[in-house]
Amino acid sequence: MQNQVIQLYNPLLGYVKKRVRNQEDAEDLTQDVFLKLSKSNSNGVDNLKSWVYAIAKNTITDYYRKKKLQTNSIEEDTFFDYDTNEDAGIELGKCVHSFVNQLPEEYRELMILSEIKEVPQKEIAKQLNMNYVTVRSKIQRGRKKLKELFEGCCTILQGGKGSILSYESKTGNNKKSSC
Repeated sequence: MQNQVIQLYNPLLGYVKKRVRNQEDAEDLTQDVFLKLSKSNSNGVDNLKSWVYAIAKNTITDYYRKKKLQTNSIEEDTFFDYDTNEDAGIELGKCVHSFVNQLPEEYRELMILSEIKEVPQKEIAKQLNMNYVTVRSKIQRGRKKLKELFEGCCTILQGGKGSILSYESKTGNNKKSSC
């Protein structure tokens, strides 16, 4: 776990700095996050990274509550990035078609049917007159290639079971722009 904490420190500090915009406070809050992590019972936690970011989000919320900032006239997005799984997934979903079109032909049609049109794999096997096991494995390989395309353009923070918590473009463009 110590190696994971060391790997998480700098990205977490950047996450906190982006939301607090004060270097000293960001460093203090990042230390608070790791202090809370050390005191928490993380034995049943499957994904340490998402657990740490959840603690960080709550710590930042507490920080602003303690400061008693008036945010009535300022949109919440100024201070917090409340991307839910759905919001981040919807934003990245806008990129899916362009990335699917970049896949090799043997995966492209399967990914369109399976992931975009949501046709069950057994039905795809019947439609394309292919073995079900072959379809299943090609879809898995296609998903892997699609994930590689996404990771080439964005840093993606995933939660449990692969849910998308947040993402950031590697091109330096605004986060909300498409990949």
